[in-house]
Amino acid sequence: MLRAPIPSPPYAGGCLCGRVRYLLRARPLAINACHCADCKKVSGTTHAVHLHADRATFELAGETHTYVRRGDSGRELEMVRCAACGVRLLQTPCASPSLLLIAAGTLDEPSWVVPTSHIWAERAAPDFPFEKDALVLRGQPADRRQLWNHFQLLYPEQGPDPSGAQAHW
Repeated sequence: MLRAPIPSPPYAGGCLCGRVRYLLRARPLAINACHCADCKKVSGTTHAVHLHADRATFELAGETHTYVRRGDSGRELEMVRCAACGVRLLQTPCASPSLLLIAAGTLDEPSWVVPTSHIWAERAAPDFPFEKDALVLRGQPADRRQLWNHFQLLYPEQGPDPSGAQAHW
């Protein structure tokens, strides 16, 4: 698969009803697909795709509902949904509050989003077409830098990690 270049920020997005809007003012740290059971349920599909982003580069407007769930890894995640239509916009690992995992399908223009990594790959649909250049991992790595470094490898124009986001789950 030939990867299209990532457009320059900012990236806008929001929920289905339009009451919640967001703006990501920096390029993502990674584009990760998760194949865990919870992400399948949350997304309503065979996996979920998230942009890893530094909270300091993100703006959110509108009324949201937040709840905490325990993931397959045993770690807690704060889930953020639109209070009106219920669309899941993002999640934050409770142990890393400076990191956001933005639901890629909520972007206004998601056509450039191609995962650079996959976690919990052993739970993927049997016929899932992993990208040939993506990092494919069983389970979840102990350190997100593995995902971020692979993103840098595939998109070197990104430069060094500018974020203060924590790398450990």
